[in-house]
Amino acid sequence: MTIPKYAFSLLVAIAFVPVGASANESPKVVVKGKHDPSTVVVKGVRDPSSWFRIESQHLIVYSNDDPDDVIELVNNIERLDYLLRLYLKPFLDRQETMPKLTLYFQNPVNWPLEIGEHSPSAVGMVNSCVSATQAFTYEVGKSWKLNNSSLLRADDDYTLMANLWLYAENFLYRHTRIRAPTWFIVGFQAYFAGVRFTDTQMAIGRDAGTSYNWVQMIDEGKAGARLSFDQVFNFKSPSKSYKVGTADYFEQYEFMGRAFNLVHYMLSSEENRNKTAKYLDLVNNGSDSAEAFAEVFGLSGRDLDAAMLRYRRGSLKILQVDVPELPKGNIDFTRLSRIEGEFVIDNALLKTCPTPADGRKLLERLKLTAPKASAVGLAQITLSRAQVEWGNPREAIGYLSRAVEDDPYNPEPHYLLGLAYAKLAERAGPNKQDLLESARAGLTQAAVLAPDAPEISYALFRVGLMGASPTRKDIVKGTEAWHHGHDVTAFARAAALAYAWLGNAADAYQTFNTLVRSERDRDTAAWAASWLAKLEKGVTQDELLAAMRSENPALPNFRSWISDSR
Repeated sequence: MTIPKYAFSLLVAIAFVPVGASANESPKVVVKGKHDPSTVVVKGVRDPSSWFRIESQHLIVYSNDDPDDVIELVNNIERLDYLLRLYLKPFLDRQETMPKLTLYFQNPVNWPLEIGEHSPSAVGMVNSCVSATQAFTYEVGKSWKLNNSSLLRADDDYTLMANLWLYAENFLYRHTRIRAPTWFIVGFQAYFAGVRFTDTQMAIGRDAGTSYNWVQMIDEGKAGARLSFDQVFNFKSPSKSYKVGTADYFEQYEFMGRAFNLVHYMLSSEENRNKTAKYLDLVNNGSDSAEAFAEVFGLSGRDLDAAMLRYRRGSLKILQVDVPELPKGNIDFTRLSRIEGEFVIDNALLKTCPTPADGRKLLERLKLTAPKASAVGLAQITLSRAQVEWGNPREAIGYLSRAVEDDPYNPEPHYLLGLAYAKLAERAGPNKQDLLESARAGLTQAAVLAPDAPEISYALFRVGLMGASPTRKDIVKGTEAWHHGHDVTAFARAAALAYAWLGNAADAYQTFNTLVRSERDRDTAAWAASWLAKLEKGVTQDELLAAMRSENPALPNFRSWISDSR
């Protein structure tokens, strides 16, 4: 692969400074609990844990790894976020503000039992559900402190690749409505997870994994081709991983390499990027993937295969780009106490919407451990969440009522207190009005403090549906959850029905169509298609209200995994 060096002019046509960030603003580091001569503020913590918390512009990270390494990881992800906003600017949905992604970065690899079934080779996962969107990744070898001279030789960096891969995928689902075609999403992940940064340069155009190497071997006659590019357009990714060395495995491998090839081509010039926007708009409005590509790019069949071969041989390059003002993370670093560290993972697991069996298991464990830490806020809020969701919500009300008085500007206890009353109202039968009012009060205050939190809007939406006559304000909350959480299926389903009930036909059709196109959840895709058919015939507000009330608020979570065999 040829590797020339280019100036920053490649990206000037689409460059912009992201909202809330200044490219030349000095990074701020606030450290509490660990002496570091480079920091601004140093505060002591008694009995410190190996766990610490970092907050930057777009991330909240909990980690027990080396702090300097994690700060550098955060810098890399913040730079990727900046780059994704550059390339996806035409697709960002009205610049809706999204809550920061929470990442749990651990060393060594040690998946908790309550995370459920997973591959033994799994090293990262993003979990999206009505409680939160969270990422879990592990340190499996790192060398991401690069300088400009080594930027193009960043090979031993699997940990960084896994983190960038998961972040790029989640960004696409969370910030845009792009859900198709599958090959574009796969190629997009590989393209942006292969980006590498220094303080002043980046390398872009490198495949994140090794699947493109397989396509090169096919070109050299060292392996047999199984797919044409026309077949790539409608390739269905399997829901399982194939055994290494099987025919199905190599077909999947080739698909990923060819998907990267196509995306590299589509993003290689300003002209092609403009065509890409038109192409994705066509596909995400129902056009056939292959037909739309032929219409926009003028390539199909053998002509497309030949054009991509020429592109691979002459134009598929890694570009080393001068970007002297690449952003860094504005880092707020807090060292946790030893006791706080013991509750970090259990608190995270409760927000993954675990199975009932795993949720009850977490509750029973916390009943034993949290009382020993009665003065530790993280321990008590974690126990309260478990009681609200998997036990008797009334047992959590005492602590949560005190917590909202002691820390009135923290939205989490307000949210959990409102959720506790909502859970009690669900079980109260017809005499639940007082409970609903208490639920609404707690959740409304939480929404004031955290207006971008989709789980709070969704909880208010569900409380409104429990009333005898939901108002427009109640139903709008269902659309607000979707605005701030595009990656959660339950929010999308709620919004689609809510838009229809509100008489907003354009947004209703758009949201149902987004669900129809998604390969992530084919059951929901079929559900959305059936609703589109109903809308064509006409439905009443009463039918839509009944549908919203019948929706399962505990829809399964969605998990995106990455293994160490990528």
